[in-house]
Amino acid sequence: MSPECPRCGSSLSTFALGGATAVACDDCGYAGVEADHSGEPRLVESWEDAFARFQERYD
Repeated sequence: MSPECPRCGSSLSTFALGGATAVACDDCGYAGVEADHSGEPRLVESWEDAFARFQERYD
């Protein structure tokens, strides 16, 4: 991997523990994990709504 952050171009910090290594950028927070945040938002059910739905179904 390049020593430069793919997101902002700053220098990456390398961390090692027990034979495993990871990289991170102190400037932008990049953590060496590719992620796609372009998905469509979806409605998330609250715990209150889930319990109410359960009560309606099984009462």
